[in-house]
Amino acid sequence: MAQVIMLGTGAALSDAKRENTYLVVQGASSSILVDCGGSPTQRLLAAGVPLESIDHVILTHHHPDHIYGLSVFLLDLWLAGRKRVLHIYGLAETLRAAQAMMRAFEWESWREHGFFPVEFHRVAKKGIELIIVTPEFSVSATPTKHLLPTIATRFVSTASGKAIVYSSDTMVCESVVALACDADVLFHEATTVDEPNFGHSSARQAGEQATHAGVKQLVLVHLPPDGDVEQLRAAAASTFKGKVVVSKDFQRFKF
Repeated sequence: MAQVIMLGTGAALSDAKRENTYLVVQGASSSILVDCGGSPTQRLLAAGVPLESIDHVILTHHHPDHIYGLSVFLLDLWLAGRKRVLHIYGLAETLRAAQAMMRAFEWESWREHGFFPVEFHRVAKKGIELIIVTPEFSVSATPTKHLLPTIATRFVSTASGKAIVYSSDTMVCESVVALACDADVLFHEATTVDEPNFGHSSARQAGEQATHAGVKQLVLVHLPPDGDVEQLRAAAASTFKGKVVVSKDFQRFKF
C-alpha cells in the first residue's frame, strides 16, 4: 500500500518541533519526493525510505523553504553511489532557480567525476497536466495562486485507486478544488488559524477548500510557528465536516 510521509510540516518561519513542509510519497518499490527542504537525506533515512527508491523529485515552487535542500540531496545521492538518472519536475521559473542554485555550487564540475544524470521536466502553467506515470503512481499537477508561480499535485495509487492531493503554498483558488475533487485526502496549507496571510491560506479556508472539493479527509500542513493545534483543527472543522488532522513531522498516511 502507498503512503505519504510528512518529512516536515512547518511554514517558512517554522519552530523547534517542525521542519519546513515537504513530503515523500512511497510505494512498494519506488518513491517520489515533493519539495526539498532541510536535510532530505537525514529525513528520508529517519523515515525508513531508501535513497535509491527515489527516481522523481517534484519542486512545487522556488521559495527557499521548498528547494534549499536540493543541492545537498543531489550531492548525497552521488556520494551514496547513485548512477541512474534522477528526474526533476517544476514550472519553468522553478527549474531556472534550481539550476541557478546548482551552478552556484559549480555542479558542472561534478560531472567530470562521474556524477549521475539529471533530467529536468517543465510543467505547464495552465490546466491539469499528467506529469508522471510509474507502475505504482500517476501524478498530475496544476498551477495555484501564490506569491510566485506554484503547483499543486495529485497522486493516484495504481494498487488502490485512491487519490491524495497536496496544495503546496496557495491562496484560496478554484484550481486546487478542481485537482482535489473527490480525493481521499487533501493536504492543504494552513499558515494561519483564521485570517489569511497574503499568498497563503488559513486553516478555516483550508476547510472550505476541502468542502468544495468533496474530499474525505483534510490534513493541515505548512503550519505557523508554535501554532495551537486545537485552534487550527477547530478552525478547519468549522468549515469542513470530514476528518481533520493537524499533521506532525514524520506522520504517515496510507492510501
